Amino acid sequence: MLTFADRVKENATVVGTGVYTLTGAAIGFQRFAATFADGARLQYCAESSTQWEVGEGIFNAADNTLSRESVLSSSNGGAIVNWPAGSVKVFCIVAAAAIERFANRGLIVTTTGTLAVMPGNARWYAQQSIRFATMDAWVGTAGTGSDIQFVIKKNGVFALNGFIADGAFRMPSIAITLAMNAEEWFALDIIQIGATTPGKNLSVRLTA
Repeated sequence: MLTFADRVKENATVVGTGVYTLTGAAIGFQRFAATFADGARLQYCAESSTQWEVGEGIFNAADNTLSRESVLSSSNGGAIVNWPAGSVKVFCIVAAAAIERFANRGLIVTTTGTLAVMPGNARWYAQQSIRFATMDAWVGTAGTGSDIQFVIKKNGVFALNGFIADGAFRMPSIAITLAMNAEEWFALDIIQIGATTPGKNLSVRLTA
């Protein structure tokens, strides 16, 4: 699990692709040791002159180092930077990749094959509190003769409904409000599939 803290920035020494040895807080900032527990995984940026590296590392309190577990982006074309021996600045960040994952986080529930009217037997459990704000849906084969209709139940109680119009492949994104706490669950009921030709491969997407 990633951990975060504000205004953490230190001077550090590094050689090549080795670990960052933290040597003291930059003026006006905190040390890593003041805010992170031993073994904490965090996102960092290291920089010196025109070289820079953004990645995820693990803080080791015993020797006051920060490992370089994975590199997310860098001045070396996204690869780990082979630093010349010397000093760099290392600071705690929230990487763009993490923000992008959070902004686009969501859930897609897919029912494969020809649709059939059926209650949702499969449950999805929330691992943490989350609030969904939009919903859209699509099928691989359009249903004809009537709309495809579905219902989302939260903890067995009606929460949302949606439909894909007769002959259409998509339901445009709509605004919703669906809050889930950890260990709450929802299921997808299919209540109408197309009166003449049933649709196939329904996917419903909820996004935060």
